Amino acid sequence: LFDEYQIILIDEAYAMASDNNGEIDSFSQEAIAQLIVELEKHGMDRLVMFAGYGGEKVLDKDNKMKNFLQSNPGIRSRINSTIYFDSYTPDEMVQIFRRHAKINHYRIPRNADECIRSFFAERVKADDFGNGREARSLLENSVVEAAKRLAGVKESMITERMMKELRFVDIKKAIQSMEKSKKAQSGTQRAV
Repeated sequence: LFDEYQIILIDEAYAMASDNNGEIDSFSQEAIAQLIVELEKHGMDRLVMFAGYGGEKVLDKDNKMKNFLQSNPGIRSRINSTIYFDSYTPDEMVQIFRRHAKINHYRIPRNADECIRSFFAERVKADDFGNGREARSLLENSVVEAAKRLAGVKESMITERMMKELRFVDIKKAIQSMEKSKKAQSGTQRAV
């Protein structure tokens, strides 16, 4: 990568330093060691960006990027700038949801905005909040709920317009489904 590209983005960089019971595996150690060599060698002629979850407003236990930076003393000393991006607000999540819907040619009723906003007002507080990706997830789940609703309609009666219309009830059921799924995942995590 360093030989072929002048700009390199390593997303979810912390995955290189993910540990098994507090110890980094030998492959990860070698990858990080080589990364340090390349960063040193190309410090002036390459732009390398490390992206991932972390930041100033994240608890230490959840700060994956901080863990990555602490995985090897050579990493942190070779990074000269840090940029933090705050999580999206509930209002921004509504906008993202609507933008994804528009890109995919779905019509969303105006009366759904408050329901969506309320859902995201709770989600943004969660440790496992997936940011913008969750708006796309809500849209995908809403499409599934619309498909379930249309499954009860005679096929010859279904129009293209009907297939691109998401109703309030579809979005509400999608939210309920996602909330149920999150609770189930939380329960699984506690039991382990």
